[in-house]
Amino acid sequence: MQQKNSTSTLVSSHLLIATGRVPNTDSLNLALAGVQTDDRGFIKVNNRLETSDRGTYALGDIKGGPAFTHISYDDFRIIRANLLEKRNVTTDGRQVPYTVFIDPQLGRIGMTETEALSQGRNIRVAKLPLASVARAIEVGETRGFMKVIVDGDTQQILGGAVLGIEGGETMAALEIAMMGKLPYTALRDGIFAHPTLAEAFNSLFMAMENV
Repeated sequence: MQQKNSTSTLVSSHLLIATGRVPNTDSLNLALAGVQTDDRGFIKVNNRLETSDRGTYALGDIKGGPAFTHISYDDFRIIRANLLEKRNVTTDGRQVPYTVFIDPQLGRIGMTETEALSQGRNIRVAKLPLASVARAIEVGETRGFMKVIVDGDTQQILGGAVLGIEGGETMAALEIAMMGKLPYTALRDGIFAHPTLAEAFNSLFMAMENV
């Protein structure tokens, strides 16, 4: 393993190589039904999850995209709303959160700093180590950090990551703020119970203000 100008050797008992997953569509004879797939075998759908065959829908991992259980459930919500409730619901603009259940947890939502900059946005970045969070200190879990990207013009939260204790749960609070289109100042000035991880939002955004 090479890092800059140094080389290190890692000794282990097993090596796992993960190269992705392939859909099990090759035995379904989808072409006979008029259902088109892409070059990797995933079923093509539009933003209403309709396939190329009128009246046929696809949801979950079989259509490609983020392979998360919660995305499959939201696909079901869209199809149920359109077929049973006669609404016009699409996948446009939906948030795709995820949590990697490592130790400590990594929760992610929305844009990264690189993605926001590539769109030419005027951004501000809030970052706080978990060592500065009262709850993390209290339970002895100070590894990690919080990082949030804010639109400098609209004050809207564009995305964030929480690497630390209950990172997925803390990230969900950011997602709720994004869904409600709250400015970051709502979290900066909000009153959160002490000592909870949510209280970190006060310190996170106040630290950004002081940069």
